[in-house]
Amino acid sequence: MPADMAACEHCVDPADVDRFRRTPLRALTPDQLGSYLAHPGTWGDGSELPRLAPRLLTAYGAGEMVDQAWPDTLARRIAGHWSDWTPAERSAVEDFLRAWWRSTLTSWPSGYPAADILDAVAALELDLGPYLAGFAELPGKAVARHLAEIVGWSAPDERAGRALDRWLTSGIPAELLWAAAVADAGTSLGDELVEAADLADLLRITR
Repeated sequence: MPADMAACEHCVDPADVDRFRRTPLRALTPDQLGSYLAHPGTWGDGSELPRLAPRLLTAYGAGEMVDQAWPDTLARRIAGHWSDWTPAERSAVEDFLRAWWRSTLTSWPSGYPAADILDAVAALELDLGPYLAGFAELPGKAVARHLAEIVGWSAPDERAGRALDRWLTSGIPAELLWAAAVADAGTSLGDELVEAADLADLLRITR
């Protein structure tokens, strides 16, 4: 971390900032990372983010930040300086998000709801299309469970909303949910999937 890491002394205890700066990246605790993220604009000037992002991202991916800040909190912090990052730095973040997304879809329960990760992707203004396409590309009941929740996702901005609308009106979410509901007919999961499929059908014709 920069030796003169910027922080407002009225907002953040200088001792905490100094401890954070002197702690090796891999040893930074969730509490330390959460405190840093809780002070946008008053702790750090953005120059520290490219070096700090790998530790933050791996902490989220490992489920260490569940009691700290939502994934889109980190994404918004990065987004404020995203245009200044090198292509390699940006690609590293995008590669991580894609891997995290696939890991989330194939796990139930997952560390974070799929919607939380989509919120983070949207905060970085990345294309949501490949992420939504993952529902059709990946097999398993875990994927169907996440899909049942995502059809009711409220996109956080117009850009994400347009991508969500294109996906819903394609009919793919409804088709996937009906197929999964048939496969689990007669079970509580099957009933949940039927409800989600009905909603997907309604959204398909009303969007």
